[in-house]
Amino acid sequence: MTVESPIRRVHLTAAAHAVISRECGRSQDGNETGGILLGHLHDGVAEVRVAGHPGPAAVRQPAFFLRDLGHAQQLAHDAFTHDGSIWVGEWHTHLAAAPIPSKRDLATYARLLADPDLGFETVIAIIAVANPQWDRPAAYAWACSGNQAVAVPLVLVTDDQCPTAMEDHR
Repeated sequence: MTVESPIRRVHLTAAAHAVISRECGRSQDGNETGGILLGHLHDGVAEVRVAGHPGPAAVRQPAFFLRDLGHAQQLAHDAFTHDGSIWVGEWHTHLAAAPIPSKRDLATYARLLADPDLGFETVIAIIAVANPQWDRPAAYAWACSGNQAVAVPLVLVTDDQCPTAMEDHR
């Protein structure tokens, strides 16, 4: 049986890609890292304009990452004010695991989807892994709904294709 996702592709701006690439280097310390994804959903495409850093109060462990909620909320507020971007998902690294959502990841996405205040229909997940070093991570996108994740193409787009893209400079 083939599962269809309402999101069929993820577009990642160069600015968001740069944040993820730089932040992935922190995983050389043996701990996962990550952040939120902000952008727009339209016509089966998740357009990720902003990728966040974990924030100063983030929890980074070898097989676990928890973003700094206050930092993420401020970044989301700034992005919404700047160009109307909304929270579309999260990204993080996997150190030893495959670049697919773990049971813990799926449980997290299910909690986000079940929260009526958040209004998610689909959570976009980007998982990055070393390839073979953290200086050139490989990233994979997933559209998560219910208790399943569907792999979707991750396409790098230039910022002029999304002219209002901004970068998290914190």
